[in-house]
Amino acid sequence: MSKIDLMSRRAAVKRIGAAALATGGIASTVQAQVYKPQEQKKLTQKAAHYQDGPMKDESCASCPYFIQPNGCVTVEGPISVNGWCPMYTQFSPFDRGAHCAGAKSC
Repeated sequence: MSKIDLMSRRAAVKRIGAAALATGGIASTVQAQVYKPQEQKKLTQKAAHYQDGPMKDESCASCPYFIQPNGCVTVEGPISVNGWCPMYTQFSPFDRGAHCAGAKSC
């Protein structure tokens, strides 16, 4: 190998390293998007399998996605306080596992 071949390899490695650092620097300056559930695309009532009546003891009134007086974060159109859909939950979308605190498994 000649000295010219070694220099070009070194230059290539330096260029690759510089490119990797530059890409990493750009990626680190990108900020995470703020979670805004009210801006997400909503499902139609039919697509969400929404029903006007409750399912056992579950109803829209106790779901964190329900918006007073008759709205929903995930389902479009007028929503009944007594309605229900399969996306029903009792846990806030901001909970992130706090309901499991102290539990052996979650």
